[in-house]
Amino acid sequence: MNKKFSFIIIDDSELDCFVTQKFLERSNENGTIKAFQNAKHALEMIRENPIEDNCPTIIFLDLQMPFMNGFDFIEEFEKFAAEIQKNYKIAILTILSPANNPTDVSKILTYKAVNSIIEKPLTKEKLLSFLIQV
Repeated sequence: MNKKFSFIIIDDSELDCFVTQKFLERSNENGTIKAFQNAKHALEMIRENPIEDNCPTIIFLDLQMPFMNGFDFIEEFEKFAAEIQKNYKIAILTILSPANNPTDVSKILTYKAVNSIIEKPLTKEKLLSFLIQV
């Protein structure tokens, strides 16, 4: 990757966070990577430390989590000021697909903050395909 990105991983699975983080570390030497197992903690971090324009931040968000699921996270994220939202790109990283869960997949695409849905596991091809769109 030539362009510098920062990443936020939000997934209740410690293993999924670890695997995604290690994959991103190998793919993107320059950007920062933060992982959260609780979506509420990630929202608080974004609220308290909004990023600047010079480095877009990609949020890889799991949908199915306890306490605050991916839908709840997006609804709260969309309440942030447009100046904050524009610096983040949200990709849903999930096991769901249109074939096995068409309701949730179609619902998630109604949110303006969601840029893409990527089926787990994250691969180099899936990452590059997404980043080309950003």
